[in-house]
Amino acid sequence: MTTKNITTTPTELAWLGYCRAGFERDLGIELQERLGGEIIEAEENAGFVRVSCSTGRAKFHASVHDFIFARQLLLTCDSVVALTSNDRVNPIFEALTIFLVAQGIDHVVDCRVEYPDTNHGKALSRSAKAIEPRLRELFGEAGMLAGHTKYRAMVFLTPDKRAYIGVADMHLSAEDPLGIPRFRMPADAPSRSTLKLAEAIHVFLGSGQDEALQPDMRAVDLGAAPGGWTWQLMQRGLRITAVDNASLKGDLVDNAMVKHLRADGFKYTPNIPVDWLVCDMVEQPARIAKLVAKWLASGWARYAIFNLKLPMKKRNEEVERCRQIIGEALDEAGKSYILQFKQLYHDREEVTGFVMLPSRKERFAHNVAARDKPANTSRGGQKKIGRETNGTMGVKGAKGVSETKRPPKPASSGKTGPGTLVQTKPVLNLNSTLPRAAASPWSVKPLPKRKKAK
Repeated sequence: MTTKNITTTPTELAWLGYCRAGFERDLGIELQERLGGEIIEAEENAGFVRVSCSTGRAKFHASVHDFIFARQLLLTCDSVVALTSNDRVNPIFEALTIFLVAQGIDHVVDCRVEYPDTNHGKALSRSAKAIEPRLRELFGEAGMLAGHTKYRAMVFLTPDKRAYIGVADMHLSAEDPLGIPRFRMPADAPSRSTLKLAEAIHVFLGSGQDEALQPDMRAVDLGAAPGGWTWQLMQRGLRITAVDNASLKGDLVDNAMVKHLRADGFKYTPNIPVDWLVCDMVEQPARIAKLVAKWLASGWARYAIFNLKLPMKKRNEEVERCRQIIGEALDEAGKSYILQFKQLYHDREEVTGFVMLPSRKERFAHNVAARDKPANTSRGGQKKIGRETNGTMGVKGAKGVSETKRPPKPASSGKTGPGTLVQTKPVLNLNSTLPRAAASPWSVKPLPKRKKAK
């Protein structure tokens, strides 16, 4: 049997994004609106989406962290390697080297072989583990491995014996294999929901979680029972008021760090402001968004992590609706805020939201990043944005994991799409000890200018 190879001069590029099976349509909409192009492949329950790319060379101007439903984002050839022989390594390596040279990439930091997070895709894990070290070895022999580059060679295997050849920007793609951070279920946790909060802290706070979650901070957990989220915060030394008519379980019962109130989470109000609000209640998304907005706008909490139980249809629209509810409430209250959404691995049919009211220190870090990093313009009238791209402000109404909004203006909401100018955003300081969201100034909504007294 012979192996079909891609053409030696690939000119067509395509974005390839991973997602949870069943969310291909939602990711496709995001990729189209954010990156432009047309959807090439978005098969239901395939676990990935491909969208055409207009640029002729590898130019990353968006981060996987800018998308709600994307786990990973690659730039790939529009054609594939068909794996129809026993020798799979050499055809893939040949295609990779041709692709990298065509993109002007001389070295890569690593090579990774991945596959969809589906039942059929997981059957490819053994093949991926066998191919990956051999490809890495061939790259080393060819002198193409180097630690100073920002690119990683990527291979994406599909159940129908195809291999997409691509590249990922180390700063704008997910570091975890398959874009999935792995957490071990703690034996003492009262429920698996504790993993949802653990992942949210990892994704939204990053290296800044020790500063954002300090011992003896105070938190309120609305809809706490059986206590998975309360347990996660307790392990970090916070003192929690757990609000739920149902009972807590395990170590949370009669615990000095936990005060259990049997009350309705929608009616409870704190006597004094707290540091954190967390909420994982089964309720309509808009109602949860209004509850979170009320807490932040009233100054009852400074940080919030919450889950939205999305409907089966119009998920993008529902998230955008919740974004507007929170944003409008904080705008009216004159609050500067960070607002991000992401579908996490442990979320299943949900989306997790993060809101933060940045301190003077964090707003200063945002302003310094905006001042010190001049904008770079990329092809097609767009400017680079992402974890380590430059700029100052985002477009109001743009969808994604986070949004930067200008001071309130009369209602006129434009969505980012093909041909839309995307203004650049400040650089993310990867070494910052601030929460990851605070170190990502593209998600900060600056305070409105104060009017001078007459």
